Amino acid sequence: MSVQRGTACVVLDVETDTRGPLPAEWTEGPLPVPLAAGVADRERRMTYFEPRVGESLYGSADRPSRWHRSVTPPLPVLDGAPDAPAVEAMELLRLPPVLASDAPRRAVLVLHLRLSGAPLEDLPRVRDLAAMRERYARLLPAGMRPLESERKAWVLSHVTFDDGTPPEVMPEAYAAWGARDQWLWLLASATPVDRFPPDPEDEELFAGRVRLSADWQALVLRDGAAFVGTSPDPGGAAGFHPAAGVLVHSIYLDAFLLGRLQVLGVNLLANALAGLPTRTAEARRLLSLERKQIELRRALWSSHITVHGNGNALLERFQQQHRLPGLLAQAGTALADAARYVETARARRSGLAIGLLSTIGVPFAVTYSAGALWGSPGPRTFVVCTLAAVVATVVVFLAIPALRGLVSAELRRPED
Repeated sequence: MSVQRGTACVVLDVETDTRGPLPAEWTEGPLPVPLAAGVADRERRMTYFEPRVGESLYGSADRPSRWHRSVTPPLPVLDGAPDAPAVEAMELLRLPPVLASDAPRRAVLVLHLRLSGAPLEDLPRVRDLAAMRERYARLLPAGMRPLESERKAWVLSHVTFDDGTPPEVMPEAYAAWGARDQWLWLLASATPVDRFPPDPEDEELFAGRVRLSADWQALVLRDGAAFVGTSPDPGGAAGFHPAAGVLVHSIYLDAFLLGRLQVLGVNLLANALAGLPTRTAEARRLLSLERKQIELRRALWSSHITVHGNGNALLERFQQQHRLPGLLAQAGTALADAARYVETARARRSGLAIGLLSTIGVPFAVTYSAGALWGSPGPRTFVVCTLAAVVATVVVFLAIPALRGLVSAELRRPED
C-alpha cells in the first residue's frame, strides 16, 4: 500500500505596493482546472455557486480580482529527492471592495502543489513561512511579498492510496483512531505528532469531519483541511479520484477562500469596534461601522453558497473552527449596544438643551414683556431688562438645586 496521488493548495496572505495590472504571464480568472469533459473555469464554477458569491471570489468585468499562472515546468519548493513538492500553478485573489477599504494592500496567494510520495513530511515544511517565506516571495510579481506577521500558511491537501487502505502512521496510543483518521488528522493539521500530540480521547478533534461519500472523507481544522481517499485509486486520469482532485483544487478551494475572506472581514469589524470610543462625537464613525456590517453580510457572510450540500458543509465546518458565527454575533451586539448608547446620550442632550432653553427663556420673556409694557423704548430699557433677566435666571438656578446638579453632572459626563 502506498500513496497514489498527493496534491495540496498552500494559501497565504500577501501584501502589495501596487494595485496596478499583473505581469503578462498572469491571466485573469481562476485557475482553469481540466475536467473529464471541459474545464473548471469561472463560468463552470458559477454554475455551482450562488451568484452572490461570484463577485467576492472572481471579481467582476469592471473590477477583476483574481488571476492565475501555470508554472511550466513545475518549480520545486523543497530541496531533496527528484519527486520533491513542486508548484504547478498559482492564483492571486485581491480583496473585494468591502475589505479592500480597510486592508488596501492585502491579497491572497494560492500555490497549487504536487506532493512527493511522503506527504506527511511535505506539509509541515511547506506551511512553515519562517522557512519558506523567501522561496515563496520569489514566485510573486514585483512589489508583492508574503505578509510578515504570518507564521504559517493554511494548507488544503488531497491524498489517495493505490489499494484504498492507508497504513497506520501514529503511535500505539492512537490505534483506536484507525489509519484513515490518523491520516486525516496529520494531513489537516500539517503538524507531526511529536510536535503536537493530540489527546487520543478528545472526540471534538474530529468535529470538522465531512463524510463526502464512500470514496473519500474530509477533515476541516482551523489551520488546514484534508481530503483522504477511502477507496482504491488505480492512478491515471480516469475514474473518481482524478475528478475528486479537480473538485479540491477548484470549487472546494473556493469555498475555503470565501471562508478566509469572512474571517478577515469579521475580525476587521470586531477590531474597529474595539477601538471605537463610546462618545456622541463618534456617531459618524459608528454609522460607518453599521454600514460596513451591512456590506459585509451582503458581500461575504453566508453559510449557504450552493444547492450542493458538500460545499456548504465544508464552509460551515470552517466557520465553526474559527468560531465565526459567535464572533459575528458578538460584533453585531457590540455595534447595537454602542449605537443605542450614543442615541440615548444624544436624546438626553437634546432634552437637556430644550429644558435649559425653557428655563432661561422664561425670565427673559417675562422681563422683556414687562419692559415693553411699562417702560419706554430705548437702549436703557433693553439693558435694564437684560440685567433683570440674567439675575432672575441665576436666582432660578440657585433656588432649584436639582436643575443645577443636572447641568453639572452632564458637563462631567465622559462622552464629552
